[in-house]
Amino acid sequence: MKKRLPSKTSNFTTLIDENSFYVDKTVFIKELESISDRYLFFLRPRRFGKSLLLSMLGHYYGIQHAERFDDLFGGYFIGKPHNQTPLRNSYHILNFNFSGIKTDKVDDVFLHFTNEISGAVKLFITKYNLFTDVETAEIFSHNDANSILRSLFFRLQGLQPGIKVYLFIDEYDHFTNELLAFNREHFSEIVSQNGWMRKFFEVIKQFMGEGVIDRFFATGVTPVTLDSMTSGFNVSKNLTLDARFHNMAGFTESEVQALITATGSETVISEIDSLVGDIREWYNGSKFSVETVQKLFNPQILINFLDYFYAFGKYPTEMYDPSVASDYLKIKNQLSILKPEEANEVISEIIENEKIKDRITLQYNLESRFSRTDLISLLFYNGLLTINGAEGSIMEYVIPNYVVKTMYWEFLRQSFIEENLSGFNTDDLMEIFDEMRFDGKVNKLVKYIAELMDKISNRDLLGFRESNLIMLFLPVLNFANIYKINSEVEINRKYIDLYLKLQPEYRGKYSFVLELKYLKKSEIEKYNSIKSEGIEQLKDYMTLKGLDKDKNLNAFLILFLNNKPEIVEID
Repeated sequence: MKKRLPSKTSNFTTLIDENSFYVDKTVFIKELESISDRYLFFLRPRRFGKSLLLSMLGHYYGIQHAERFDDLFGGYFIGKPHNQTPLRNSYHILNFNFSGIKTDKVDDVFLHFTNEISGAVKLFITKYNLFTDVETAEIFSHNDANSILRSLFFRLQGLQPGIKVYLFIDEYDHFTNELLAFNREHFSEIVSQNGWMRKFFEVIKQFMGEGVIDRFFATGVTPVTLDSMTSGFNVSKNLTLDARFHNMAGFTESEVQALITATGSETVISEIDSLVGDIREWYNGSKFSVETVQKLFNPQILINFLDYFYAFGKYPTEMYDPSVASDYLKIKNQLSILKPEEANEVISEIIENEKIKDRITLQYNLESRFSRTDLISLLFYNGLLTINGAEGSIMEYVIPNYVVKTMYWEFLRQSFIEENLSGFNTDDLMEIFDEMRFDGKVNKLVKYIAELMDKISNRDLLGFRESNLIMLFLPVLNFANIYKINSEVEINRKYIDLYLKLQPEYRGKYSFVLELKYLKKSEIEKYNSIKSEGIEQLKDYMTLKGLDKDKNLNAFLILFLNNKPEIVEID
């Protein structure tokens, strides 16, 4: 019987009961128990399967799920008797989920936080029927989250026989990251030495030490608030970069193939190699440890893609997930922590080279100046860079996949418009793409770029170079997603500036190879030789295997002398 494609639920019981395919992460239970640390933090980008991971662990360890153990886990690694651990179904589970705490009104954040803690404590007490009505009323006689939590733990401490609590916190940093991005002053208040968020973790640490909380597992996205909120919380271990737990969230390519095989039609399965190849280019690439070679897919983005593909038999018009695009503003605001010129330098280097080298920030000290290393690390934790290798403590980060590349290009486009093109009209862009795909010409595109360059100040043009020209073309070409853009693509050790492949879902027939050249006015004597060199390069490119059979592939050399263009079509 075919399995269903997993829904967007993060509840393990719901997933199993609806006969959805579950990518088996239960193998990590034994691994987690094998390490000496019992208080754990685990960071991954948004929508990476962290909530489902916690739900699965809660169902394995929760005493209330013992009777359904075989139903829930029988088909997975941990369901086999020889793989089970003595801690199975032995804990009272206390769950906190901070992802729903609203930050739109900063004065209400503490109220929302208290409501989350209060609601979770009520659910815990009701689920396990631990106290009398009088005892429960005493716990909730307090008005703030930390007092309610402390009162609960004191009551648990007095129970005979005692119980073991496993505390889960999902998205521990969600609302603090929101505040960091949009209201830094309020963020500093709540995580300061006397802030209520830090006091919350002090309560947890106190009752870890007293044995009430036997195990603790928190997930999040970044360690920006890890130091600020958990100062003195040195009993915990951060598993984020640990190669042993690299695949604990996210899908490997073999897991993606298993998912498609279990949920796809016979037609889909017959095309699985081609499908996985396209998925790899668009969505793969996340690596969170130097010691592993496997790269990971973002589960939610992949499932959204497959859901559309299964339903309509074709790829979505917008291959990037809209939920990813919604992160744009938050990332932009986090970048503003660094001086604008420093942040722009980092982003430009990433877009230009598609890689960048620096150390990694394991914990952020917000009392110190935010640094280049901090910014690059923040991009890594958010899934916008990934580890490619390392030399000592210096990491080489790269852009993980094509979808993330398009996010950088959009960031560049928006930034350029904000800085240089206030009120600039973008209505002409569709005319540009229509000329390209139907007529096979780039005249309107080049004219548009030249108009953009007219908006750049003479001072900025002094440092302008060929790579900057490419960075002007990229965000413009990415505007409508009509062309699949390959920048500095390598074919047979030759690098093509821009290879634009018309997306199959769009009408038209022309794709393009563009070679870009830029010279300052002072370099005019080189103009003819550079032009001849560019023409020969393009003629050479058009003979390359993979390009030579495309009859609708047009090649153009585009030269700019300062901000004056010339277009040369290669026959």
